[in-house]
Amino acid sequence: MQVQMILSKCKENLVDLDDHIILILKAIDQNISIIVEGESGTGKTELAKTIAFALERPFYRVDGDENLTITQLRGWFDPSLVIESGFGEKSFIPGPLTLAMSKGGLFFFNEVNRAPSESINGALSAMDSSERSIEIPQYMNIKARDDFYTIFTLNPSEYIGTNPLPEAFFDRCIRIHLTHKTGKIAEEIVKLRTNCADDDLIHKCVLFTEKTRSNTDFERGASIRAAIQLTQLLMNEENQDKHIIQAINAVYSGKIKLQPDISRSVEKCLHEIADEVFFENRPKN
Repeated sequence: MQVQMILSKCKENLVDLDDHIILILKAIDQNISIIVEGESGTGKTELAKTIAFALERPFYRVDGDENLTITQLRGWFDPSLVIESGFGEKSFIPGPLTLAMSKGGLFFFNEVNRAPSESINGALSAMDSSERSIEIPQYMNIKARDDFYTIFTLNPSEYIGTNPLPEAFFDRCIRIHLTHKTGKIAEEIVKLRTNCADDDLIHKCVLFTEKTRSNTDFERGASIRAAIQLTQLLMNEENQDKHIIQAINAVYSGKIKLQPDISRSVEKCLHEIADEVFFENRPKN
């Protein structure tokens, strides 16, 4: 694997993640599964998609939820086709896991801790660096190609709707932790995602977002996605001031959560931050 060439491709879309990318590429080269953990908006999915693109491999995505079964991951037999031709290749409908194994590519399991534990247990043999196979009853043992690899994501701060993951799952993986990017690095990311030429606007949108995470009135702040969206709504506006509050309400009101003891409205709290960041020189009444 030409790590430096792949890293160079990844850097066209990712900022300040070189060490993580190199570690993931080493793990892929050794058939080691990867868990990328971090809060919402830290770039877990973008990291996985970019690596798949740089490796020029297909991207098979699954999103964890309580209804996801091992049959949906592995595949199933179509009853009508079984009657017609019996159990075999013609009647088997592959799932995303077996597709990735048989065709090669990235099996990306988003929010794995939202899936039932038994579904994860059923996929452990595919993750094992020595086995890399799955037994399909009445059909065959599917062996993974050399260019099959797995990346899982989870948000360690989320507890509602999640399930404990098997110890054997963690035993087969390495863990990489992503955090929120701040300051100049965050601004670089926003510029990359928006192509905005207004550096002052980008700075203010990033600063506003960071203040939602540092403000003690908020139980949950916003991620860099909010800064990107706010920049997109305000860039190229002839009169940004006129639209700032409207755009802030639209972007942030559904992304933040106030502390239980705060009596002010979400909008009021957001407007107070806007006064600090966007209207700091406006005369106070």
